Amino acid sequence: MIPVDTASFRPRALRADERGRIIARAVASPSQRAGGGAWRGDDVAPSSGLRTLWTKEAQLRPIIVAVITEDEQQILPDLLDAFSQVKPRLPEPLAPVLLLWAAGGGTQPDWHARGDVVFAPERDPDERPFLLAAADLFLAASPEATEAVYQAMATALPVIGTTGGSLGKEISSGGYDANGWLADPGDADALANAIVQACLYRPERLRRGTAAAEHVRNLARRPETDQMLLRDASDPGTQDQQPSEAGWLRQFPMDAA
Repeated sequence: MIPVDTASFRPRALRADERGRIIARAVASPSQRAGGGAWRGDDVAPSSGLRTLWTKEAQLRPIIVAVITEDEQQILPDLLDAFSQVKPRLPEPLAPVLLLWAAGGGTQPDWHARGDVVFAPERDPDERPFLLAAADLFLAASPEATEAVYQAMATALPVIGTTGGSLGKEISSGGYDANGWLADPGDADALANAIVQACLYRPERLRRGTAAAEHVRNLARRPETDQMLLRDASDPGTQDQQPSEAGWLRQFPMDAA
């Protein structure tokens, strides 16, 4: 079964300021969320969201999301090792921010920004479609094709991951149908290089993201998935069940200039 609802997890046209506010709210503590987005604390800038998301020229840096389950916590050192090699290889405006999103974060502490890596517990499952839509890339924590991987692909995010599991059956890293990037397991340098390539070439990133979304749509059309919990966005019967995009975005008021 492919556990993704394509009526919720789909590409969205978001401005840079909307994307920044979505990410900033996602990592804010409950007290920072109070008052409809009245941000407080050293990690959050009132008009531009989380400071680390923005360059000195007020440009949004590439945002990479990794959804981490408790079982995948042990893989974090390898991911962080690879990510630490990325920034020196890129010009500052293209150096990405990594958001580690703790799935089912009720048992996780309120983490805060640490340089280019931001930790946050998932407090509201309805946030995840918007969080993924606000990102540029998805970093798979394991070599398996998890629920979060399919959700990211449906949202038109290229997936960066490793071979050795079922992920390699869904992600193609070469040819006309490439929809992500793959590296050999345990090769931090190769994984870092894949992240660098994805950050450097935005048109290719967008092309692979489009291919990823199409791949999930094609899976949804297969006869064996007809009875699964996989709905196409064109199905009007699913629309009323989805969170309102306009209503959700109203939680991110812009500060007056």
